[in-house]
Amino acid sequence: MKIALVHFTAPPIHGGVERVVDEQIRTFRAAGHNVTLACFEGGSEVAVDSHIPLDRNASRAELTTYLCAALNGVDCVLMHNVGTMPFAPELTAALQQLPALLPATRWICWVHDLAVASSDYAAAIQGKHGELFSKSFSGWEYVAVSASRQQQVEEFLHVACDVVPNGVDPAYTLQLGPEVAALAESHGWWDADLVLMNPARLLPRKTVEVGIQVSMAADSIGLDLRYIVTGASDLHNGGQSVYIEHLKQLRETLRVKHSVHFLTESMEVGPQQLCDVYKVADGVFLPGVREGFGLPVLEAGVFGKPVFCPDVQPMSSLPGPITYPAGMAVPDLARWFIRQIKAQDTIIARRKILREYRWPSIYRKHLAPLLARAHARN
Repeated sequence: MKIALVHFTAPPIHGGVERVVDEQIRTFRAAGHNVTLACFEGGSEVAVDSHIPLDRNASRAELTTYLCAALNGVDCVLMHNVGTMPFAPELTAALQQLPALLPATRWICWVHDLAVASSDYAAAIQGKHGELFSKSFSGWEYVAVSASRQQQVEEFLHVACDVVPNGVDPAYTLQLGPEVAALAESHGWWDADLVLMNPARLLPRKTVEVGIQVSMAADSIGLDLRYIVTGASDLHNGGQSVYIEHLKQLRETLRVKHSVHFLTESMEVGPQQLCDVYKVADGVFLPGVREGFGLPVLEAGVFGKPVFCPDVQPMSSLPGPITYPAGMAVPDLARWFIRQIKAQDTIIARRKILREYRWPSIYRKHLAPLLARAHARN
């Protein structure tokens, strides 16, 4: 479909709505749609198929004529805040003229904020342009970003309103490098129940195989656990390759290749990649019982990630680790992890956000049905 988004400004100008517009554009384009952006200022950092620059000094008539030509052939126009906030009344008035001029296009007033419901904008609502923002327009449909905004739209504008929540792009928010971001997307790390990392070298004393076995046990009881092992090379241990092959064979034997990831199979692991995996993971799993210090416990603390490890020194004496009895049987350890997840409210909330509010999820659940409705109408 051909989709246009209209807002006052766009990146590199910073703001919440600007961010949402940018991420919606990327989401629509990733789904194969042709996307146009119309705004007064900004837009140079937004990748679109076409850009419609708006002039703040243009009159209502000039904007009407200009936009009628520029938006001709567009299937759906999403008007972000321009129909409910009094920052460019001439633009709002022009957009109200367009449904009659372009009847094949669907016009959606996307409500992030509502001036008529806020005392902060009382003067504007009472001014000469106030009527533009204090009543609904019959040529538009209304979408709000939350249930509370929906309630305000229906109360103050007396019109039915759908809800489409804002989303989040975790790779952008975490500022991940392209390598780890691509793996997180392609390997389902965002949709898992729990992502654990082990920032260990692949050495026998690290007992990485315990994590592989726990992954299988977790899978058998319905927990979608992902185990990421950074596995940087160790030039001091010539027998490392034998152990690596043992781990890979174990992964194949236990049929957990989908959930156990050795990062070195995909990239050279340096400081940036290590930091990116810390950002992606919900916690750190250190199953080894012979450590000289346990530096990942401190690193995880800096990233605000919980550490799960056996109750052995010196790791258990460092700040923050959540410990289990050394030698706990693997099936019991998998069930222990489930209990730990249920006790970690931040992990539960994080996984819910990543599963339900990531833009691909928002698209599947909300945006695609909205567009399908528009397409059927046209």
